Amino acid sequence: MVNDPANNFAHVIANIDIANGQGGIDYVLPSRMRTGSAIDAGATPGDAQVRLVLKDASGKEIGSVRPQLRFETCDDGEKPHRALIQQDVELTGDLAEIGLEFKGETIDVFRPEQAEAIDQQFQETANWGLPLPGDPGKLALGTPKVPERAGVSYMVQAKPDNSDQWQTLSVGKSTPEFIVDKNQFPGASSLELRITQNAGFESRTVDKRTIKLD
Repeated sequence: MVNDPANNFAHVIANIDIANGQGGIDYVLPSRMRTGSAIDAGATPGDAQVRLVLKDASGKEIGSVRPQLRFETCDDGEKPHRALIQQDVELTGDLAEIGLEFKGETIDVFRPEQAEAIDQQFQETANWGLPLPGDPGKLALGTPKVPERAGVSYMVQAKPDNSDQWQTLSVGKSTPEFIVDKNQFPGASSLELRITQNAGFESRTVDKRTIKLD
């Protein structure tokens, strides 16, 4: 169910092979606005065989979307058949699950978890900018001590001190453990970092702090 009214949309990342009907939902991220995925270059019109099906807690269908498909190029000259799906769906109070359907058959289902407070466990075990052995240009961030949970993923964003824009460095990680490459931020002397826990339809900031790069 949707508990956070601030999140108006869910951004669904999925894959599908229309040649054999195999595929799955990779992860779902809450969003306060549309990402513009429906007008990205390279997208083809929604395939009538593929649907994202929205259901309530009783399993009743309350909506559906024919997602845009972004086909991979085939090297052997065959017709492209493997596609990436990046699709926004609007969150409503009744939405409890999102299904990926091909030719009327459900091939995967995403059911969100509740965002869980892991702040103390994270703060007690996390690294913040510890150089990797043998590669001081790369910094360890976060911790592997937080156990994986189905439907929960983590994202890290950064804002260098010579910019006013946040950059997403990694998304969809099953644990809050990341590597930051200092070479991505030329001219910066410090980096503001933000780690977010995503549970499909809701999100929360786990920790936010600034590290030195020099």
